[in-house]
Amino acid sequence: MSTDLGIQYSPTWGGYPPHVSPDDLVIWKKYHTQIYGEAVNLYFDVGLGGPAEIEKGISREMEKAWIRLNQKRADVVIEALDRWVIVELRHYASAAALGRLLMYKDLWKQDPPDERPVELRLVSDGYDKDVASTAMALNIDYIIV
Repeated sequence: MSTDLGIQYSPTWGGYPPHVSPDDLVIWKKYHTQIYGEAVNLYFDVGLGGPAEIEKGISREMEKAWIRLNQKRADVVIEALDRWVIVELRHYASAAALGRLLMYKDLWKQDPPDERPVELRLVSDGYDKDVASTAMALNIDYIIV
């Protein structure tokens, strides 16, 4: 299935990102200003992957809805000049957040928007030393706000 970036936002856009939980919104508001110099564009609720099969004979509109419903969702994707950054916002992040990021990267690589490399970033409001050491080993940026 194809990567669905969705709506493009300016790095300084200050609205309420779609499908962001109240806890993650607090994290986003603390983190958002840190990316101004890095980001060219922002994308929220980015669709990755999708269903293995789509029922034959359904309308194009229903097919798109089914794919959207079954895709995995990256909280934020930062488009920089030289790379993409997939961001997971997570209240007191655990190992599960690292697993999500790894899956997102695998799905991204199956259908990237272009040839720029992709990086992973976990942004949280709570520090866990085990998550930090595993993130470092997996080359995932771990940022506490």
